[in-house]
Amino acid sequence: MFSLIKAVATITFYPRKVIDGLLFRLFVNNDYDRLNVLRGEDTLIVGNGPSLNYTDLARLKMPSVGMNKINLIFSKTKWRPDVIVCVNGLVIHQNKDFFNTTNITLVVPVKAMYLGIRRRPNIIFVKILDRMSFRDSIKEGFGAGSTVTYSCLQLAASVKVKSVNIVGVDHSFGNTNNKDAHKIERLNGEDMSHFHPDYFKNQFWGLPDLVGSEQAFALARKYFETRKIPIVDYTIEGKLMVFEKGEIKELYK
Repeated sequence: MFSLIKAVATITFYPRKVIDGLLFRLFVNNDYDRLNVLRGEDTLIVGNGPSLNYTDLARLKMPSVGMNKINLIFSKTKWRPDVIVCVNGLVIHQNKDFFNTTNITLVVPVKAMYLGIRRRPNIIFVKILDRMSFRDSIKEGFGAGSTVTYSCLQLAASVKVKSVNIVGVDHSFGNTNNKDAHKIERLNGEDMSHFHPDYFKNQFWGLPDLVGSEQAFALARKYFETRKIPIVDYTIEGKLMVFEKGEIKELYK
């Protein structure tokens, strides 16, 4: 199954790029003002790691950006993100029912149009660039960086936030080996690498690229440090060592 998926993705890569470009030029009319809720603010970036189960999101009173299937936590908290970012095709398809009904502002790639996502006023379509370059203009697109968190950081830079505060980015995925990074596999049984056991339960997912993620995060750190924008990782027992670390109790204050 993996070989077939990989073959199809390789064969259709350039045709999909052409189609994405045409869709963006012909049909995209983004309401970028929807992102002003983050502009100039202390902003929360919320990952999907198991540590979210020990993070009291409702106490974090700042504009926030969630990602992917963050909606699976909604039954446990009154907190809601102001923006949700999702750039992975598998996740977009798996979570399309929620994406097609929510009023939360969504940031998704152009390919979401042919993955089942309907165009609506709350959806902002972006281009995903092949290069791992940190971009600070959502109108130009996001640089690829092995993790949706990197896209969220570029979004934060685009709206010129006051500070970046990270939670839920555990940077740990059990026994996965980085040599298998990006390999598509079916996860049999419950998902122990995310905050909800149903996150990828009995579904396909792309194995994480921790090394590639760290390289991308280093570019993000350099960007924010150069512009003197504080970026602190408050993830409870997080394994990512790229950003300055902070205690979650500091953020609750």
